[in-house]
Amino acid sequence: MVNVNPRYDRYAHLTAPREKVLERALQSNLIFQRRKFPPKNVDATQICRFHNSGGHTTEGCQTLKDEIEKLIRAGHLREFVKEDSGRAGHSPRKTRKNPEHAKRKGNHSRDHSRSPPSHKSRSRPREREPIVKGRIDTISSGFAGGGASSSTRKRHLRSLRSVHSVIRNPASMPDITFTNRDFHAPDPDQDDPMVITARIAQYDVSKVLVDQGSSVNILYWTTFRRMEISEDMIAPFNEQIVGFVGERVDTRGYIDLRTHLGSDDDGKELRVRFLLVEANTSYNALLGRPCLNVFGVIVSTPHLAMKFPTDKGNICTVWADQKTARQCYVAGLKITPYKK
Repeated sequence: MVNVNPRYDRYAHLTAPREKVLERALQSNLIFQRRKFPPKNVDATQICRFHNSGGHTTEGCQTLKDEIEKLIRAGHLREFVKEDSGRAGHSPRKTRKNPEHAKRKGNHSRDHSRSPPSHKSRSRPREREPIVKGRIDTISSGFAGGGASSSTRKRHLRSLRSVHSVIRNPASMPDITFTNRDFHAPDPDQDDPMVITARIAQYDVSKVLVDQGSSVNILYWTTFRRMEISEDMIAPFNEQIVGFVGERVDTRGYIDLRTHLGSDDDGKELRVRFLLVEANTSYNALLGRPCLNVFGVIVSTPHLAMKFPTDKGNICTVWADQKTARQCYVAGLKITPYKK
């Protein structure tokens, strides 16, 4: 078995075995099982559920231990953390030698002037009053269209040519309609963009542009820097994204974050993959087709509203903020392109 160096200096004390924590994380789509092929002559009696292979146990898996700690520091799995862990202010190890970690870790500086988040609200039931950490007010490529590489995009295109040769069950979703009662914009004579507020990683993020023409979801770097999210959660992404007139923009990687659309009582929360982009923009984030499709969102620009089915079986409506949309549009006309 290959030894993996610990990623963090200190770890949260858990109230349950890691196998039980893993089971909850899998059910919540916070983590995915990995397929690892162990070397020959390993102890087949030791099985790791996280890697689906032998050679070590689930409880002794250092990679799983690191993944659980990463999720806890991001605000998940709090029900398995002892109250006296005292781990919120501890940073990841800086001397880790694991090459897999070194590939995805960036050399970005963090703003350490922020005070550590308060934990006074731990005793409140999460189901009744979701914890909000703060509020932030200030395209093509990506993973859609088959993936980031040219080979996967070609396979995606070839699959369309053979779609009629395979019997597929048609997609199904509830009927969604828009009526005159859905007109809520103060100025009905409008061509405004769809700009909303979304809860991303427990932050209420305003100035979120809903863009059906974008094949990626984008979280802008200035927005990310204002969140208490470790940069160790960023995974590498070496492809550029392409703009409307062919301009290419580098990314700082991608990150998967829990995203909530709609109200607390009548909304929906899923994990969304965002590309991190450094650009001068009046928006904080952009929700493209990957996010809209996974939520089942239908957008009506005349109504400045969007609807999607929830897990409760009803239809949730989210209206755009027309005033904010116009402010972002005017501010965007004054912004100069970002230069490295």
